[in-house]
Amino acid sequence: MQLSLPAAPDYAQALRYLGAPPEDTSSRALLERCAGPLWQAAAPRGISRAVPTGQLPAELTAGQDIRLHLGDSAQTLLFAVTLGPGVDVLLRRLAVTDVAASAAADALASALVEQVCDAYEEDLRREWQQNGLYLTGRFSPGYGDYPLAAQPVLCRLLDTHRAIGLSTAPSCMLTPCKSVTALLGIGDTPRRGHRAGCGHCALRTTCAYRKRGTFCDAEPTV
Repeated sequence: MQLSLPAAPDYAQALRYLGAPPEDTSSRALLERCAGPLWQAAAPRGISRAVPTGQLPAELTAGQDIRLHLGDSAQTLLFAVTLGPGVDVLLRRLAVTDVAASAAADALASALVEQVCDAYEEDLRREWQQNGLYLTGRFSPGYGDYPLAAQPVLCRLLDTHRAIGLSTAPSCMLTPCKSVTALLGIGDTPRRGHRAGCGHCALRTTCAYRKRGTFCDAEPTV
């Protein structure tokens, strides 16, 4: 399904992705310059489907963190969002023509896909709550000890290639690159899910956040 773009960019998050402080006016100006072309290039789409948790393939429950996150959820919601191939084209062009703008647009696109995911997740949350059911937050492959190898399986089950134009490369990375896959638990009582933490994260040795003495998500999953 087609998803809406947010009314305004999340410049604060984009600055964070850039590693720039909130008061960095030159970085903020560069992000603002990139926002228009990025919004024109983006065509967000999303898909979701619920399956009984007990019927999930083993690849989708590999690792302790995802099992703790889903907990006693009777169902699991498979979730995928992409900004579309136009964003990849824009980022490749900027990488050749304007390195600074390329970095800014990449950070802004990362913030944008999270904004789109958050809005889609909230819509889904409201729909499920109308039926007396509740969602955890989303938990993506590559977070904690949840392997990236789950992504091709998740995409196959959602048929994302045909549904929203999202595929996986042999490396298990997503194409288009500004895309997100995730699982959310579904149950009949409000649930928080489980925050994995840095100790088990697959990116812990190369994480830019840890190098700056912070982490990627300061708030627990809700």
